[in-house]
Amino acid sequence: MMTIRERIMGREIDLKIDSIDELSFNRIVNFVNDRWIEVKKENINVPDTQKICALTAIKIATELLKLRDLRENISNNYEEKIKEFIGQLSKTDYIS
Repeated sequence: MMTIRERIMGREIDLKIDSIDELSFNRIVNFVNDRWIEVKKENINVPDTQKICALTAIKIATELLKLRDLRENISNNYEEKIKEFIGQLSKTDYIS
């Protein structure tokens, strides 16, 4: 198991990574830090860094849940279309 020290949301943190490659991990760190910077800019009058971190987590979770809902809706839509298509095929007369 590899331990990496990264600066995340303004703090040096030692993280153990084993199921992800370093490039993907760096993309994740950059994503989190980008969202953190956005939240800091949106809440410039909030000096509490823990609150900024919590707001960042909420922002990321909101994005994740929107994507999950979208994926589920797309999946359900495709499933419905496939069932309709199978129903139409089953009504079709086949020529032998």
